[in-house]
Amino acid sequence: MYDVPVDSMETTLIIFFATFAATLLSVMSGGGASVISLPIFLWAGVPLPTALATHKICAVFWTPVSAWNYLRKGRIEWGFLLIFAAFGLLGAYFGVQFVVHIDEQLLEPIIGGFILILVVYTWLHKDLGLYRRRPESNTIKWWNYPVAIVMGFYESILGSGNGIVFTALTCRLRGFDFLSALGHYFAVAFFWVTFASFLYIERGFFDLSVAIAAVLGSLLGGYFGSRYARYRGNRFVKSIFLVVGFVLGIKMLVVV
Repeated sequence: MYDVPVDSMETTLIIFFATFAATLLSVMSGGGASVISLPIFLWAGVPLPTALATHKICAVFWTPVSAWNYLRKGRIEWGFLLIFAAFGLLGAYFGVQFVVHIDEQLLEPIIGGFILILVVYTWLHKDLGLYRRRPESNTIKWWNYPVAIVMGFYESILGSGNGIVFTALTCRLRGFDFLSALGHYFAVAFFWVTFASFLYIERGFFDLSVAIAAVLGSLLGGYFGSRYARYRGNRFVKSIFLVVGFVLGIKMLVVV
């Protein structure tokens, strides 16, 4: 086990508020909480694999809460949700196996560029995601599932922007609105991060003191962020989606 003690109450509070803010923003946009929280973990002296494990452990708690807030008054497509999650588990398994060999800085520009393309596409299609509509043909809808393998792989490593990708694709291909898309994404991600967390912990990448502060912060951020976004509606969420997606895409594309 990698024991990384949190040296002081000040460090604990920084981790708590960093994960709170990161998750609050993430649940309202689909942007990656890891972009904010991971640098804080590394600053606190947490090794990268343990920091990634902590990030996934946090998501085990806040993703179901956020999914429930988004979906409890809407229609849940259980078949799509479970099949998509199953495909993604395959990718998540390989992501954890290769995490110690992958330089995340090589992935970030690729993902960042793709996110920017999706943000521009969503911005150009003014009504996309504001209302539920009839989905595309069944043939086109099946293209969701191969993408799930790639998303599961990436989710087990960084996951930044996965929600943006999922939201843009499902609004286009399945006719979801933003609230429904984010709810389904967090439900799917729960399976992936739970599986990835188990694999990380099994390999010894875990620190209890860091995890407690991070889980508490992210759980509160996920709860209040999803409740507020649900209250404000699709137009508000789309605005946050565009702003956070643009900033996240630029940050990941321009790796320092």
